Amino acid sequence: PPNSAMGVADAIAAVSGAFGAVSRMVLPVAAPVYALIVWLLNEISSAFSVYVFGTCIGLLLGATAVAAMRGSLARADAEATRKAKVAAADAQKSRRDGAIPPLPIPPDVLAEALRHLPRWTKEPDVSRASWLNNLLDALWPHVDTSVSQVIRDSVEPMLRSLVPPLVFWIGFEKVTLGPTPPVVGGVKVMGSNSEEVMLELEVVFASGADVVLAAYVFGVRVPVRVHDLQLRANVRVTFTPLVDQLPCLGGLEVSLMSLPQHADVGISIPPGIDLMSLPGAHTLLRLALWKFVAPLMVYPAKMTVPIMENSGIEPTSTGMIKLSVLGGRGFAARAKLAGSGAGAARNERRATTMNGGVDFKSSFPKMPLGGLNSLVASRYLVQLHTRESRKITLASKSSDAPTWDETHHFLTNPDACLTATVMTTNLKELGRCEIPLRRLVADDRARKTTLLHIPLGDPEPYLVPLPVPKKPVSYTRVTQEELDALAEDHEMALEKHALELATLRVNALDAATRPRPLADVPVITCELEFTPLGLEEKTSSSNDAKPDSASESASEEEGDDADERRGILTVFVTRGVRVLSEATNGETRPCATATCAGQTYTTEAPLEKTKNPIWDEEFLFFNVAPSETLRLDVRDGNAKGEFLGGFDLDVREVAANKELSEMFRLTGVSNAAHVFLKARFAYMS
Repeated sequence: PPNSAMGVADAIAAVSGAFGAVSRMVLPVAAPVYALIVWLLNEISSAFSVYVFGTCIGLLLGATAVAAMRGSLARADAEATRKAKVAAADAQKSRRDGAIPPLPIPPDVLAEALRHLPRWTKEPDVSRASWLNNLLDALWPHVDTSVSQVIRDSVEPMLRSLVPPLVFWIGFEKVTLGPTPPVVGGVKVMGSNSEEVMLELEVVFASGADVVLAAYVFGVRVPVRVHDLQLRANVRVTFTPLVDQLPCLGGLEVSLMSLPQHADVGISIPPGIDLMSLPGAHTLLRLALWKFVAPLMVYPAKMTVPIMENSGIEPTSTGMIKLSVLGGRGFAARAKLAGSGAGAARNERRATTMNGGVDFKSSFPKMPLGGLNSLVASRYLVQLHTRESRKITLASKSSDAPTWDETHHFLTNPDACLTATVMTTNLKELGRCEIPLRRLVADDRARKTTLLHIPLGDPEPYLVPLPVPKKPVSYTRVTQEELDALAEDHEMALEKHALELATLRVNALDAATRPRPLADVPVITCELEFTPLGLEEKTSSSNDAKPDSASESASEEEGDDADERRGILTVFVTRGVRVLSEATNGETRPCATATCAGQTYTTEAPLEKTKNPIWDEEFLFFNVAPSETLRLDVRDGNAKGEFLGGFDLDVREVAANKELSEMFRLTGVSNAAHVFLKARFAYMS
């Protein structure tokens, strides 16, 4: 029917209108999305095409390069084989002809190999060091362990004190010097003397060292690995000073003769990147060596490694004391008190009264009675020193009131002590006294004499060993608080020990400077005169001389000499040759007397007559100026016997050469007598 047909048309028209409206709304949004999808597909297809094309080209070029490389290697091998065959044929032909066959090694390869040969193969004054390499090979595992532990203990605390707070932890996870020890290619001895030994070593180090330093930043581990250290350098090692106490080496001085000839190291960071493989890294390494290592290590700069305390060198001296030992008394006084109680108390009260009412019993250690009994029963020795390196032993005595009349000189400083010990002839110590010299060597005491009555008491209080640190209860569960408490206790024990020793020495000084000596202990009476360095009293003759031009010039010269740097002159009088009497032309018992700077020493005369005496004695002259003259006279029997010859030695010549060894002709006699003498001069510091 017409109405139904009209209704269908209207529905179709409505639907078409709805679709049109929807398309008008969606089309503006869908069009850009569609364009983006199309563009993305085009880009992906283009990239894929480039990747496929590039891969194909790369495979083709790689295969071509590999083929060319293999061909080049094959041709090189064939050429080397041909050259080897030709060289072998030439060598065989030369052997048949009797000629020397040529070297099969190319000249450039031979030159490069010769450049890496050790120094002992190229320089005649360089010695092999196979024994030293064997020693290093045996010691290297222990050196590796100890050095690694020292690096951990010394570097880790410093790093932890420098890092910012954001670093939770920093430390070494691995420290090793590697399994291979350094190799010493040769040893060259450089101008050694009695004061030092100088060696020049060629050191090659390529041991595979491996050090891993890790830091945790916000919980993230950041490691830095230093590995494969390679080094080749010429190192100068100087053993100085040489001392008379074990281990006889005061310290080492190490310096590089130049920057290392070869230096390389690997520095890796995550994820396995070696920073030294970057361009310019080795140039930066050489620059760092020149900038930081050269000023500290390259000669004449040097690194000092002390072996002994204070490098084995005695403390700096500020002056010299002249000690005139007069005599002693009371060496048997306390031996009489053995086994007597009341008598001991009576004598003790009498000694207290004689000493001005001051009781030194509690402040000064008395000598054991058994020790004094042994003093009376046999001979005893008295030894004096201000430094352990030089001890003077007085003539042995056996009497209760000995007399010595000996004069000796000692270097000193305000912190030094004058130590007097009495011992048996087999060097068993029986009594001791240590007197601090600070008050006796002050500036106002210069060239003044002090009378000392040195009391000798029990040596045990002076020889109390230093306290040893206590050990923790358990090493596995020790805490930092426990370690701090142990360190504090040890420090307090050291302070207590030092205070007790200082009190003991001050009491000894008070007892020694009293007008009357102590009555119940052995006493050594001596006179002490202090002379600061560089000062010398002018002779009375120059003061009494007439002030004409000659005397004025002489006084000016004396003033210049007094201001000169002064030192110690060590004289070794070894032996004499053809020392005969001028009167009888026969053999005598010669003794040598050396005089310098107002000090005189005489050697012992041989027991039998001889013309070639052997003395082998050493004398030390203190406060000697280079302008002084050493006079040595040889006489028969003693210093006042028949004159057998003498000579003068200018100290300036010894000071300029530091050491002088020579055979000197004796003057004043007609025979050809000689004396072998060695002298050494060192300025006092």
